Amino acid sequence: MSDRSTDGDLAARVARLERRVAALEAVEGVRHTLSDYARALDERRPELLEQIFTDDCHLVTIPWGADTRGKARMRRAFDRYWERFANPRRYYANEAIRVDGETATAFMYWFVTQDDGDRSAIGWGTYDWTFRFEDDRWRIAELVIRVLTMTTLDRGWAIPDRIMSPFARSGGAGDERAR
Repeated sequence: MSDRSTDGDLAARVARLERRVAALEAVEGVRHTLSDYARALDERRPELLEQIFTDDCHLVTIPWGADTRGKARMRRAFDRYWERFANPRRYYANEAIRVDGETATAFMYWFVTQDDGDRSAIGWGTYDWTFRFEDDRWRIAELVIRVLTMTTLDRGWAIPDRIMSPFARSGGAGDERAR
């Protein structure tokens, strides 16, 4: 003969465990999307960007000035990035992911190494993300990229103007080599 209070306690414990597992799976799903984002940028894979952003995505880069809505405009912003920088490799640190049902947010620091023509460039800043669970995966609904430093190794980062232009060098008077 079973004890009803024990059965009820067991059912409640199982339900709590199921909620905890679902929450952990959601956080892991967000991490998977973050990894796909890094690979899409570093491996220059626009088709992967298409898969991980929502149709109505919002992309902001501070101070570079991008403020785009929708996949087509988001893609143009990243195309411009790829025109300027080659062979990027980005790294994340101190991620904080919070899931609330079908939405999630994340904050993290980033660091990137990349080529700027024949010069080595490094940069760092922060990401603020908003995700939505759509079509059985976590997608980026909003991404705010704060560029705190983007410079070449020869210029260093202990200078007042340590954020490079996001646009290709012109080679003219505005060329950053003159700085």
